[in-house]
Amino acid sequence: MMLLNTPLVRSAKPRLLIFPVFLFIAFLFFLPRQYSRATSSLHADIQEKNATQAASTFHATVHGFWQDLAAALLEARPQCDALAIKPGEIPDVTWEPLKQDKKPMDRLLGFDDNHEKALFNAHRLMRSAAKNLAPKLPFATNTTGIVMTANAAYMPILLVSLRMLRKTGNTLPAEVFIDNWTTYDPAICDALLPSLNARCIVLSNVYDSAPSAAKPDHYQYKVFAILFSSFQHVLFLDSDSIAAHDPSVLFTAPPYTTHGLVTWPDFWELSVSTHFYHIAAIPEEPVEKRLSSESGQVMINKDIHRESLLMMVYYNYYGPEYYYPLLCQGSHGTGDKESFAQAALAAQLPYYQVKTPIRGLGRIVGMAQADPMEDLAYQTPMPSHIHPDATWTDDDVAAVAPAAATDATSAASTYQILNRTSKAPPIPRMFFLHHNIIKLSPHHILDNKKGPQYDTNGMPHRMWGPADEMVKQLGYDGEQRVWDVITEEGCRDDPGGEKCGELRSFNATLFGSLATTTPAPAVS
Repeated sequence: MMLLNTPLVRSAKPRLLIFPVFLFIAFLFFLPRQYSRATSSLHADIQEKNATQAASTFHATVHGFWQDLAAALLEARPQCDALAIKPGEIPDVTWEPLKQDKKPMDRLLGFDDNHEKALFNAHRLMRSAAKNLAPKLPFATNTTGIVMTANAAYMPILLVSLRMLRKTGNTLPAEVFIDNWTTYDPAICDALLPSLNARCIVLSNVYDSAPSAAKPDHYQYKVFAILFSSFQHVLFLDSDSIAAHDPSVLFTAPPYTTHGLVTWPDFWELSVSTHFYHIAAIPEEPVEKRLSSESGQVMINKDIHRESLLMMVYYNYYGPEYYYPLLCQGSHGTGDKESFAQAALAAQLPYYQVKTPIRGLGRIVGMAQADPMEDLAYQTPMPSHIHPDATWTDDDVAAVAPAAATDATSAASTYQILNRTSKAPPIPRMFFLHHNIIKLSPHHILDNKKGPQYDTNGMPHRMWGPADEMVKQLGYDGEQRVWDVITEEGCRDDPGGEKCGELRSFNATLFGSLATTTPAPAVS
């Protein structure tokens, strides 16, 4: 009997250990988690009836963060009347960097000390809230992706831009934010976009969890798409902004890796009100320092720029009433364009604005923006009284030849050792083509027979300039590629229809033979 009972006696101690082990495991399971560590923490890991529903099911932590942020936004509402711009003739906003005594524009209507004090107090509240909320900003650590927005009217334009992105060989995942379920199209969101490694996300699914927050509109959608995207490293593209080259490389080198926020210039001078700098309690940027910003594309590291992003949200949430008039008073000024750089300044964080001036695209159908990596390496010269242009010349390069050499032979030898040439470096290549003037909607691009896509006789005409110049600039004929993609997208729903036939005929006439319209390769 004793032998039979012995195993029972020996097993008592292991059984006693089970309970504390269970408690330890349970403790680990219920430990608070840092929700910026995994994508599954941003979008609930559940099976839904369609891909869009799943992508738009945000984790409770994201809803909670937005509710806290919305409360902070409401608390920091400026306690004064909305601002307005003086009516009448719009002043010249040409950038004149050599005029260092030029005064900032002042077009605010009826702005007084009461406005400034109210805005100052509200801004200070938001800066404090941003510091407190920044560590809790949810995103998936070490993830990189493309963020875009579109409503029903702009979705065809977005699809052209997205297909052009994939033609560069880019495979980064893309999140396409739509405003609400009325914009949802299952054929696009649950079939077409996944084949392009993209997904629709319904913004209202998370935004409406803070019912007291005012509904976003127009320019405001961009910053909320960036805020609620799951990526840490974001390239935001407007629906009409085309990447001419694979932008993946931009995330791997300066200026992105050194600054965490990259913006691009517009044609015009800064028209930020002096009052904004008083309100934000930061040094004023002189109007001759740089061109104003253009927001067709923005790169941001949300980990570095947590506070900047929250201030961007603030400036856009109260944009139409207060901050759009403060940040952009020029003739071409409204909207979100200057909110990105100024938010970084307010948060005392670095940003890099490309210095290579913007170029008009072809027959001025859009704007061409430079490669930021080449821009940084080029070290674009600041215009001055001895160097009025923003480009290097052969004379500039020759001027650095060794002057101490005793004869021409030693001078040439030293010049070669220093790896210098007698030619100025090439200007940075075009990287983004923001087609903001002529919209590339496959359904409407051929409607205006007097547009730049036609000559004076109503025949198809190149919009971007001669083919050889385009190949020189991009390494390939970008315009032929874009018409290829426009035709592909225009024929997607109805390949035998009248609109598809018009696009094919236009394409064949313009390029001498029908361009290949095979779909962009699916990416995973």
